Amino acid sequence: MISFKRLLTTCMMGLVTLSGAVFAEDTPSSQVGGSLIRPGDYLGQIMVSLLLVLAIIFVGAWLVRRYGRFSAVADGQLRVLGMLSVGQKERIMLLQVGRQQLLVGVTSSRITTLHTLDEPIDVQDPELVAPLKPSFAQRFQDALKQRHTGENS
Repeated sequence: MISFKRLLTTCMMGLVTLSGAVFAEDTPSSQVGGSLIRPGDYLGQIMVSLLLVLAIIFVGAWLVRRYGRFSAVADGQLRVLGMLSVGQKERIMLLQVGRQQLLVGVTSSRITTLHTLDEPIDVQDPELVAPLKPSFAQRFQDALKQRHTGENS
């Protein structure tokens, strides 16, 4: 299977080669006292370059979204079931590792196992799950909704 970096590198090399072919022209050598170069003459090349850069950005974003960020180390066997903040940089977390549940204390310098649960806690009920920090997208949507409702009133 081809790796993400190799696929991205291959795409970039192809686009660079393609852009070189697009911009290659048979231009005569510059002459002293010849015609002046006008910025409008290169507007097409500038636009094609801009579109090429935007295409690279969108293709890269699509690849990251399609193939995930990076391969998971635990293959989905490690999940955070809940979290409780007990200080500025201290937390207590409930982790699911395979079928085993662990209660761990997390500080800025270490992680300590506080307890291994004999009987797993079922966290299907959303009230039992400690909410994690909302993503930027969710916060942004909430802010837009508040602004939109504020303008209508």
